[in-house]
Amino acid sequence: MANVRRGKPVFAEINITPLTDVCLVLLIIFMVTATFLTQSGGLNVDLPKAASAQNLPARNVELTVTRDGTLYLDGGKVDKSQLAGLLAAKLRQTSLQAVVIKADADVPYRHVADAMDAACLLGADITLAADLKAQQAK
Repeated sequence: MANVRRGKPVFAEINITPLTDVCLVLLIIFMVTATFLTQSGGLNVDLPKAASAQNLPARNVELTVTRDGTLYLDGGKVDKSQLAGLLAAKLRQTSLQAVVIKADADVPYRHVADAMDAACLLGADITLAADLKAQQAK
C-alpha cells in the first residue's frame, strides 16, 4: 500500500507580498535615477564661472561641447559633420530659435567656435552657459 502521511496538511501557497515590495522599491529607485539623468542630460561638463549667469527656460536646444571636443545635441552624441542638419531639425521642433552652448571650461576655443558657427548659420540665438560665480567681498 501507499505510504500516506497523516497530520499537518501540505502548505501549497506562495506568499508574494515580499516579492511585490521588492519590485515596487526597485521601480521607485529607477524612476528617481531616471529623473536625475534627464535633468542633467547625463553629461558632466565643468562650466566656466560668470557673475552675470542666469537661469534659462528649459525649451532651448542644448549643444554641449566636452573637454575632448565631443559634441552632444540635447544629450545625444553628434558627429561634427552631422551637426548642421540635426541642429536645423531640432530648431524646427521648438518655438524658440535659441541654442544654449554648454562648453567645458577647459575645452579648446576652436571647438566652441565651430559649435557657435553651426548655430549662427541657421539663424539661431546663441547663449553660452556658465555657472554663477561667487561674489567677492570688497
